Formats: sequence, C-alpha cells, structure tokens
Amino acid sequence: MAEPTQTEVRQALDNGLEGLKTPRKVIVVGAGLSGLAIAHELTRRGSDVTVLEASDRPGGRAYTLRDPFADGLYAEAGAMTVTPYCHYAMHYIRELGVELEKSDLVDTDFAYFVGGRFAGTDPASLNRLGLPLNDEERRMSTDQMVDRYVQAVCRELQPEIGAPEWRVTERMAPYDLRSVHQVLRERGASDAAIDLMEPYFLEMRGGDLKSASALAWLRHEASPHSLVKADPRWSKIKGGTDQFPRAFAERLKGHIHYRRAVVRVEQDGIAARVTFTDQGRLQTMEADRVVLAVPFSVARHIDFSDARFSDAKHDAIRRLKYSSIVRVYLQMRRKFWKDANASYSTDLPVRWVRDATPHTEGPRRIVECLITGWRAKAVAAMGDEERLRFVLDQIEAPLPGAREHFETGTSVVWDKRPHAEGAYILPETGHDALMPAIRKPEGRVHFAGEHAAFEPNGGSMTFALESAVRTVVELDRATEA
Repeated sequence: MAEPTQTEVRQALDNGLEGLKTPRKVIVVGAGLSGLAIAHELTRRGSDVTVLEASDRPGGRAYTLRDPFADGLYAEAGAMTVTPYCHYAMHYIRELGVELEKSDLVDTDFAYFVGGRFAGTDPASLNRLGLPLNDEERRMSTDQMVDRYVQAVCRELQPEIGAPEWRVTERMAPYDLRSVHQVLRERGASDAAIDLMEPYFLEMRGGDLKSASALAWLRHEASPHSLVKADPRWSKIKGGTDQFPRAFAERLKGHIHYRRAVVRVEQDGIAARVTFTDQGRLQTMEADRVVLAVPFSVARHIDFSDARFSDAKHDAIRRLKYSSIVRVYLQMRRKFWKDANASYSTDLPVRWVRDATPHTEGPRRIVECLITGWRAKAVAAMGDEERLRFVLDQIEAPLPGAREHFETGTSVVWDKRPHAEGAYILPETGHDALMPAIRKPEGRVHFAGEHAAFEPNGGSMTFALESAVRTVVELDRATEA
C-alpha cells in the first residue's frame, strides 16, 4: 500500500473526503483531537467505531483548566493558539461551528526581567542589563537578532524549507544532525543572545535547545506559525480550547468510552484486538483495524509482544522524546501590575510569567508561570503546595505583591500527567530518520497524533488533525487492497 503524500491528504480533505471506503469495524485508542477526528470521519461513512479513552474527558492535551478558579475564570494547560494557516484545525473549527476570538499572544506587553531589572527588546534597554553580548549584538534589538541568526538561515534554505510538501533535501539534511543551540552558535550568536531569542520560539523547543533538531526548528521558524510572524488574525477557541474536542465528542455520543485504558494490542492476518481495563476487569475487543492515537510516551505502557510491529516501530516508540513542561496558575484578587497584557521572559527558574486572562471582565486575574526543560523536572519533583509556594516566591520579584494578592492556584506537570507523560514531542537531532517509522502502519494497526504528522512540529493541533485525515485516507487504501 502506497503511503498518501502530504499534498494528496490535503486535497482529499478539501474535496470532502469523497468516495473513501472505510473498514467495517474500527477501534480508535485515544480521544485526543486526532482520535476524535478519525472517529468523526469514519462514523459519518458508516463504520462501526469504538473510541477507548483512558481518562474521563475528551481532548487529550487540548486541556482547559476551570478548577479551582472563581468567577468563571479558566486557563489553558495545553494547546491554546490557532492561526489562519492552521488548515486542518480551521477546517474542523468551521465544520463544527466552534467560535474563535483574538489570541492572548497578540499585542502583548512583552518585556525581559533579567538580573532583577526589566528591559524592552530595543538595543538601549538590552544594553542596560549588562549582558555579555558581542559587539554586533549590542547594536541590535531582539527582533534583529532573530532576523540575523534565525530568519537568515531560513532564507538561505528557501525554497525547500518552506515547501508545502515536506521533504528533507540534501541541503537541509545536515541541520537535522545539529542542535538548535549548535546552529545558533555557528552563526555567531552569543549565549546571552540565544537566551534573549528563546522566548520567540514559543514553547516548541521546551527549553531543550541543546538537544532539539535544528531542522525541525527551522521548519517552524520559516513557516507562518512562527511567533515573529504573528498578526491580529491569530486566534484562540472562544470559551476555552476544550470546546473544540467537546464539539467532536458531542457528535460521537455512544462511541466514546471513558476510563478504558488499553494495555495490550495484538493482531493476526484476520483481525486486530485490544485489551483494556473496564471497572476493574480486563476486556478484549476485536476489529478490522485499530488506530493508536495516543502519544508514544503512553504507548510505551502497552504490550505489543503479539502486535507484529517492525523493529523500526518499536525503536521509534522507545526513542521519541517529549518536552518537560510545568505550568502553574495563580488566581489573583485583582490585577496589580501596570501592563495591559503582561508577558515577561525571565532569567529565573520560572522562565515565563504572563497574564493568562488579559481580556476578562471583573477584578480577578490568573497569572500563568511556565517552567521548561531541566527546571521543569526539578519543579515536578515538588509536592503541589510546595510547587505553588516556590513559584510565588519566584515571581514576587517581577510582580511585587503576588503573595499578598494570591487566592488560590493549581499546576499541571505534564511529565507526570496520566495518559500523557510529556507535553508535546521534542524532535531531537536525527528526528527525520524516525519520522517514516512513526507514522507507518503496521499490518492492521495505524498511527495518528501530532507525533505522526508529515513534518516535525511542537504540539500543533493542526498537525494532529492532519495525521487524522492521513489515517482516514490510509484506511481507504488499506480497505481497497
């Protein structure tokens, strides 16, 4: 069976997925966005679909926190942004009637808090921080540094790096064997400049610039999804990102079974079977096809000894890395800082502090604190209350009065989050060699999720949905065969 190309999958979606044949019976493991979209398309075409979800809600890492906050406040623990270029996400948002509103990442009052002082992104402000920048960098704003060290590389690699159909050419391949940090240093960037630029890379690299593939990073930075190309059309889901998976789930009533953790997958030439927990019992279900739409960090806990997977698949499941992220949310009695849409990058263990509710009515606000990489692993080792105290102590310097105004809070430790065990994929050096094995079907078992997209990405909803459409096209070709 020939794998559908990225272009063919997009064309199939734009043509309404017309004329596709689907298997009679399918089990989808995981009710994240990719699993939900697959089930949505298959049930519409008459397949008998069962979705097995280990948690008690749909959405996976599209996760909106509503407790313990007051006054209807909420915050995003996972996916939070949609751009006009998120082709697959926008398709389903329109189809499901999900509403959008302006993203909080647009028009922020961004600043650095370094060495106990605030600074803007202009050269004069940055120089007042006394950072060990090189002579050229002292005359540059952060935007100019990004252009000099990042966008210049992207321009050199055009048109391949920005091609709609993702292929790693001979010219691009060496960048997959080098880290982001290595490439930046090779281009002449000082470590101080790299620290200043890192917030511009969003959360994609997860605080691991020394292990992340430079090729994956450059693909993102060359794309319209890059933060340096943000415009007022960037959006978020109105009412919370969880409204998106809930809209899918509403159409799949009776098909999704929650608190059903899959523990074993097996197959033979006739059928595929999954074994899962069901209220303290083990149950086994058979189907023509199984779709694993869960992160590989979760798949590592599933027994595949009789699944007939290739060695390359087992290797990919073992090796794929996920970013370590801790997100802490602090409900404040009122807004006590001056900036309208505060967003601060710091040199503290809490790397990013922002107003997570800049446009809300009422006096209360939620401050989000983001910790990444090794610092996230350290904070993850703390207890819940200890973690809140630690973060409150940390942000008292950039936000004096935080302790006084704090009312309640919570945190999400993605490394320890059940049924996720990581925030989003971190494409490490050499990631391109893993990608074909990640998404390749194994007999009657197929694979979906942001990790199984055609191109490397940092946890994008649209790439998770791209993988879903690819899987539906894949199932059509497998059914014809």
